[in-house]
Order: sequence, then C-alpha cells, then structure tokens
Amino acid sequence: MNINSATHLTSLVVNSNLPENNLPIYAFIGRSNVGKSTLINSLTNQKELARTSSKPGKTQTINLFLINKKIYFADLPGYGYAKLSKAERKNLQNIIIWFFNHPDLIFKQIFILIDSKIGPTKDDIEFIGFIHSYNLPFSIILTKIDKLKRSQLNQQILNLKNQFLGHNILPYSSFTQEGKKELLTQII
Repeated sequence: MNINSATHLTSLVVNSNLPENNLPIYAFIGRSNVGKSTLINSLTNQKELARTSSKPGKTQTINLFLINKKIYFADLPGYGYAKLSKAERKNLQNIIIWFFNHPDLIFKQIFILIDSKIGPTKDDIEFIGFIHSYNLPFSIILTKIDKLKRSQLNQQILNLKNQFLGHNILPYSSFTQEGKKELLTQII
C-alpha cells in the first residue's frame, strides 16, 4: 500500500459526532510515549500530521486521519505512566471505552504498540485483555527497534510470539523505517 494522501479529519471525545462515511479503522494505541503519533507520521511520510511531544500524555483525544480517502488511522491517547490527574486518566479511559464500544465503527485492526526496550508492561497486558474481551482483531507493533542490538530484538520478538500466540508481532523503527513495508502490507 502506498499512502498518497493523509489528512487530519477530526478529534473525538465521548459522544462526538462521527464522520459520515463509515470507513474501516486501523487504531494505534499503547503506553504513553511509546511512539504512536511518530509511527503514524512515519507511515504517512508527514512529520507533523500527528502531533508529537517528548512529554508523555500529549494526545488527549482520539485523532482520526483519512488515509487515501479509503481508510482511517486512529491515534488514541496513551495509557500508563503519563503524569495526569486521576480525573484526567479516567476521562481518557472513558474516551477509549466509548470508541471501542461504538456500534457504528468498523475496526479492521487494532495495533498495540509496545516499546522494544521495555517489553510488555502490566498496562499493556491489561489492555490486550480488554481488546481480547471485545473480540477485536489486534497485532502488536514493537517500536523503537533501532535502540536494540539484533540479538536483543530477536529475543524480544520470540518472547512476544510465545506470550501472544496467533497474533502478529511487527518490529518497527520510525527512525530507520525498518518494518514500514511489512506494516503497510498488513494494512492492505
């Protein structure tokens, strides 16, 4: 798949109006600062399509991007260690639950991003359980792979394959673009 056009369509919170055209959604979610927005920018070859920040918790809404006028990418708020109040965390949790429970949305694939240097955390495991309970299709993207030695990366991939049998594990580096072709092929 080549991405020829990518535009920010809307930002969603609980009970937002959804776009009128009901296109398939590829959702990107993971811990705060795992690289969700950076990955979307990398896939679309646009440095500032999705807003990024070195400060965890920057994304506070679900941002929908129209890709090639055929599909949506959804950049979801991160979960985990962002320095937010309990009320702010609860609000983000409500947005995510509302989104995944919405009967009018067509989820083609949920991409759960896991930092390759850290591996799956308790928050990642809990979220995977949440997605699994909704019977939504998901794959795991192992981000920041350029930060690991090849032997460490191979071990991390093996561990994830054993832990999440039957689910795709996709290594990806937004910096080197390694894994981009494979991820875009899966999106087709």
